[in-house]
Amino acid sequence: MLAAIIQKPEVLEICEVPRPVVEDGEALIRVFYTGVCGTDVHLLHGHHATATFPLIPGHEMVGELVEVKGQEAGAFQSGQRVVAQEVLSCGRCTACAKGEDNVCQSLQIIGIHAEGSFAEYVKVPAKKMLVVPDAIDDQLAAMTEPLAVAVHDVRLSGLKVGETVLVIGGGPIGMLIAIVARAAGAKQVVISEIKKFRRDFAASMGFDVIDPTIADFDEKLTELSGCEGFDVSFEVAGVKSAISTCIDHTKCTGTVMVIAITKEPIPVDTGKIFSKELTLKGARIHNFYSFKGALELLQMKSVADDVRKLISKVYRFSDIVEAFDYAEHGEDGFKVLVRINE
Repeated sequence: MLAAIIQKPEVLEICEVPRPVVEDGEALIRVFYTGVCGTDVHLLHGHHATATFPLIPGHEMVGELVEVKGQEAGAFQSGQRVVAQEVLSCGRCTACAKGEDNVCQSLQIIGIHAEGSFAEYVKVPAKKMLVVPDAIDDQLAAMTEPLAVAVHDVRLSGLKVGETVLVIGGGPIGMLIAIVARAAGAKQVVISEIKKFRRDFAASMGFDVIDPTIADFDEKLTELSGCEGFDVSFEVAGVKSAISTCIDHTKCTGTVMVIAITKEPIPVDTGKIFSKELTLKGARIHNFYSFKGALELLQMKSVADDVRKLISKVYRFSDIVEAFDYAEHGEDGFKVLVRINE
């Protein structure tokens, strides 16, 4: 089969490699689409502490089930369209026993620690696979994994119907969080984003937006919150000012969700967390429950319509280097998909 391989940092090539061999408990998927994630770009530059090369990246996938072995086989049929969660978990540690496979003590990720989906075929655990409903087309199904991140983040936040939300960072995940929060019943979602294109895009989707670089940013944000602060804030930018803004503008007893991965530790004002009785909570990837929830949510027309708008460009497999470059440097887009098989 053909696969895109990161041979070493900065070298991405399409090569011919053996097709994966399926063992008990595994399934083989003929890939239709794979999304380019920020993690894939970091991998290309060698900015991942636990990845080794050569490596086939990719974990946001949809395709056709070719083969499945083991006790899960009875739940599927060859030819079905499927998606698969990229989390490889042990199933035995305390986190897994609680259903939190995303923080498994032995966590590994398809496309980082195992061969990924930028290939004609990818091998996945059968138990992490779901059949795609007929109402969801292939491109939309390829958005299941990033949407699952947002579903997981919003669920962990405890957001209640009628509450207000602040999202710091209007990139793909920030936008998906905003979409899910609105679907979950938030009465107001404000997105703080530096890039004008992203602010304009978010505004066109009906979200309130604010530029964090303006001189009176704090005053304007206070006005948007009704002078009381937001019930839940999501830090999706990964910079010091973003977490500070979340702590400052989340109302008393509210929740601050830490979503972004930072390059280095960021100090926070614990005095404000104490005095406002804030809940500060991290969120990592997503559990299988949220992955399943994301696929179900895509059957909701309003959510599906919003998510589809985030698909900016679709590249041919042969143009994967260009796809990675646009995903990293493109100033007028959000999500990039690569068409693997016709």
